[in-house]
Amino acid sequence: MASLSAFADCKAVVPAHEAARATPVEPLAAVSLTAWDREAAAAALRDTLGLMLPDAGRWTVAQDIVAVWLGPNHWALQREGTTPLLPEIVRIVGDHAGLIDLTDARAVLRLTGPAAREILSALLPIDLHPRGFAPGRAATTVTSHLTVQLRQIDAAPTYELSVGRSFAGSLWRALELAGAGRLRLG
Repeated sequence: MASLSAFADCKAVVPAHEAARATPVEPLAAVSLTAWDREAAAAALRDTLGLMLPDAGRWTVAQDIVAVWLGPNHWALQREGTTPLLPEIVRIVGDHAGLIDLTDARAVLRLTGPAAREILSALLPIDLHPRGFAPGRAATTVTSHLTVQLRQIDAAPTYELSVGRSFAGSLWRALELAGAGRLRLG
């Protein structure tokens, strides 16, 4: 059976000197949440899951669900693994938000290692210096003509890059080129 990975057609790259590693985050359940009533949706998520909706430029986590700020009253919710997310969020927020299941629409890569920040700095038009972009931060930006949602997980540094599923190969290639022999893909 063929792989269902968005990165299935991307060749693995084994560098001579590995300074960073990019790996697909799969499987992943994802939901877009646009709050009609921000206070009610936020209270429902907080009271049920302990999940706080993050402010601009931030992301939060509770239990196994991550919330990433995308814009005013708009967040991406995601959970690693095969447990569906949409039915649970529908039950919790009810009529307080519009929800779209993005599980099959997004491709996510996790980039980690000592050269991760340098590699991303070659691709992204945002300042990734630790004083300005640290763990807990998120941004929507562009690279190689792709819209990318970026979040910093930890100070290692580890980042997650999310793109539309059909752009997974383009993101992979852009990272391969920016890595210039220091990035392991696969």
